[in-house]
Amino acid sequence: MGARAAAVLALALACTGSPAPPPPPEVRLLVSADLPGAAARELAARAGIARVTLVADPGAAEVVWVSDPVAALVLGERLAAGAIPEPAGVTPRWLDRRGRFAPLGARAATLLVSERAEAALPFAVDSLRYLVDPRLHGRVALVHPGRGSGPALYAALALAYGEPAALRYLRGLAASGPRVLGSEGEVRAAVASGGASVGLVGSLVAAPAAAGFGGLRLRYPDQTGAGTPTLPTAVAVLQGGGDGARRLAAWLVGPEAERLLVARAPGLLPLRTDVPVPAGVELAENLTAPALDWDRLAAEAAALAPVLARWPEAPAAPGAR
Repeated sequence: MGARAAAVLALALACTGSPAPPPPPEVRLLVSADLPGAAARELAARAGIARVTLVADPGAAEVVWVSDPVAALVLGERLAAGAIPEPAGVTPRWLDRRGRFAPLGARAATLLVSERAEAALPFAVDSLRYLVDPRLHGRVALVHPGRGSGPALYAALALAYGEPAALRYLRGLAASGPRVLGSEGEVRAAVASGGASVGLVGSLVAAPAAAGFGGLRLRYPDQTGAGTPTLPTAVAVLQGGGDGARRLAAWLVGPEAERLLVARAPGLLPLRTDVPVPAGVELAENLTAPALDWDRLAAEAAALAPVLARWPEAPAAPGAR
């Protein structure tokens, strides 16, 4: 066949070939403010999984990606249980046995420590108990315990150590004169500027700060004790979510999305042990962390809500709220 005939045949095949594949489905996704929603949207589009529209109202969402299991379980009957296949390569400790959500990486409670301030102390700040130590009075920065990830964190402490111990800790924290700031970003800035010696922040804030600001250290507290509260983020399909929503959710909790999002958001701790991590970031499996039941965690967070709302008012003893 001559070159001209081959060109004509190629053109004919191109004109009569299979139609272009349909575009990926449109899916409405709600993402907690502390998670990399823009990255998830971009990566899903690049992988041909979905055209994601980020929404702020759960009533408008088909899929949610939220900060912890508590934030998922409060959606109650709106969750489409069983809509996401159990993600491969993730150990059972991070899964929901009832299939209401599936995990995508984890966030740990961490301490962001000023090296200069710590050098003047007679101890290394490696435990949450130091936040109530008189030697750090007025030198701790944090977000109000009733906001953001606070309810899940203090509920986890109550389950790990007992509710009376958690209430004593909240009283001690109030008495320690902390700087109560509006966001974890402000906490990070306070430690970086010397306005605080220690900040209580999640790993998604601490890891980039420790890597990018001179003189700051990230500490995963209590690694020789009960461990640092470490909670998976939660992906869930809502009732009414169609095939596109289920496909997006399954992809988000799969190995490809976890690897890509961990690279984009240092401090999102991978649940799979074969995912590369940036410097200073740990695999969730490598951390000592309390074992938690998600329904008990959600119930404890609800029980502590009135206490946290009134903080720094001294919490009453259990049963006397």
